[in-house]
Amino acid sequence: MEDVLAAELREEIRSLRAELRRYITANSDNTAALEAFRKNSAEILIKVELEHAKKILEAQAENCPAKDKCLPQFSRTYETLLKSLKTGSISAEEMTKIRHEYENVQKLCSSENCTGCLTEADRLFAAQTKLLKSAGVYAGDSVAEQIQELSDDAVVAWIGEPLANVVRVKILKSLASEPKAFVDLSKLTGLRGGNLLFHLEKLTASGMILQKGERKDYAITSRGRELLHAAATLIEKIG
Repeated sequence: MEDVLAAELREEIRSLRAELRRYITANSDNTAALEAFRKNSAEILIKVELEHAKKILEAQAENCPAKDKCLPQFSRTYETLLKSLKTGSISAEEMTKIRHEYENVQKLCSSENCTGCLTEADRLFAAQTKLLKSAGVYAGDSVAEQIQELSDDAVVAWIGEPLANVVRVKILKSLASEPKAFVDLSKLTGLRGGNLLFHLEKLTASGMILQKGERKDYAITSRGRELLHAAATLIEKIG
């Protein structure tokens, strides 16, 4: 039953987003198109997006004893972000404030078991930001602003640490094709026991990989995949 409801929710989101695209595409005057969207669909789209985010995070944190502390905070941050669909605009200053609020919520998730939730929370935040850009509500930061907004700790933890070692890069590349068991990664890297576990823990802590299924195989996360894509693009440009 839950799978059916989840499928219905995803379909409703796709439908509403398609409606938003039609509003914008069909009108050369985007201002008029967005005004029509705000009157007819913004409120229900916000509601559906928030329900979708809540369902995703609740499923991820099903057995987490601290979920009542974190999940409501994530929901409030998403609501603050999405309400700009009704107002029609969000300034760079407001976006920076929301990002800082989001980063503060992330700090509540300090356990190793929080990796899955943080990965999904990042994906949801990125998807909602993309939705605002598609709706013409948020233009995006300039490159200079994006550089200044970079978190030093995040750059080291999410980019430096995962890519600073040949073994970790090799693991990420291997998991990009399919999940693998510990023994498979041991054969791939030539490392055993604690030596391999050290690198796997580094990648897990940075949200690049996670363990899934009954066999607890290692799998790449969306963040890990994005990092590999970014690395490939960067090497192509500067290599």
